Amino acid sequence: MKYLILITVLFFSCKGKQEKSINSNEKQYVENISGAKISTQKIEQFIGDKMEVMNIPGLSMAIINKGEIAYHITKGFANIEDDKEVNEQTLFEGASISKPMFAYLVMQLVDEAKLELDRPLYQYIQQPFPGLDNTDEDYKEITARMVLSHSTGFPNWRGNSTLSTQFKPGTKFGYSGEGYQYLVHVVQSILNTDYMGLESYFQEKVAIPLKMDNTTYIPNSKTLKNKAKAYKSGAPIPKRKNAQEFNAAAGIHSEAISYSNWLINLMNKKDLTKESYDELFKDQITTPKQEWFNNVGITNWTLGFAKHKFEFLDTPICGHIGNNEGFTSLFLMDLNKKWGVVIFTNADQASDFGFDLFKYINTKNNP
Repeated sequence: MKYLILITVLFFSCKGKQEKSINSNEKQYVENISGAKISTQKIEQFIGDKMEVMNIPGLSMAIINKGEIAYHITKGFANIEDDKEVNEQTLFEGASISKPMFAYLVMQLVDEAKLELDRPLYQYIQQPFPGLDNTDEDYKEITARMVLSHSTGFPNWRGNSTLSTQFKPGTKFGYSGEGYQYLVHVVQSILNTDYMGLESYFQEKVAIPLKMDNTTYIPNSKTLKNKAKAYKSGAPIPKRKNAQEFNAAAGIHSEAISYSNWLINLMNKKDLTKESYDELFKDQITTPKQEWFNNVGITNWTLGFAKHKFEFLDTPICGHIGNNEGFTSLFLMDLNKKWGVVIFTNADQASDFGFDLFKYINTKNNP
């Protein structure tokens, strides 16, 4: 029996223009983490209202139920000025949600006995890490485990300064993109490759097997052709030079379906040994009691993932947020129930949108 695919078209204004939302799934309901049915129409209404209030031009979102993509929506504009709508091929900068996927790639190297989580990383390096203060002996204690759990002592980004540790590695939490780039340098040494070679390795080991056709760390011609424009407070951000480095901390480009394929693979516990899978999601370090962490329930960090405890849920949730200038992304998932949500937007600092949507889905029983 054949079913017609229902295309739901909603309009909302943005600077006087009409924006279209496309729901390519015919389901009228999806399930939240507790298994309650949630109306997709009401989800779309919530999304539309929030996007308008928060001045979010475009969105790609997916909800995973029982290890399958149950709902997918693209909405709004990839480029307001060109009247170009977001579609399934539109790509966004994922920013820091690059980190957990790189952690997964690192654990594959662990399984292949090419890397040890607790071996000092400097022992793998063939060439010095550019800009590293080699008079800082503490950096020699840094391991892959410390990088992935943000306890290296490195700052988030060094700016124009020489890179050195700010506290004893392994003693406390300190969010660090520099740590991830240090580990990229180590992985390149292990594989005897460069940035492009590491991108090819990622495609071979992760993207291609998981049918993540729309996911890259280093932008290519297809990526750039389909990339959404960046916006802040409704205004376009001047185009930036495209980086040609493998940025494990913030460089991934993707969209909701492609990224969901990887999350589903995690939920199904594929491609890693049980030992590595358990290590990936085991609490590694307690996060500090900062206002923002408290607001979104972050209590611990695993190898690449934030651990959230929300008052309206019984079990912890794994996830990560991403913020690059003009882009915000978020995913949250319950591994045991094989439930997840993935959100990409081309709006600056729109993390509240993602958490508000997550809370709405999981606190409203609105069939």
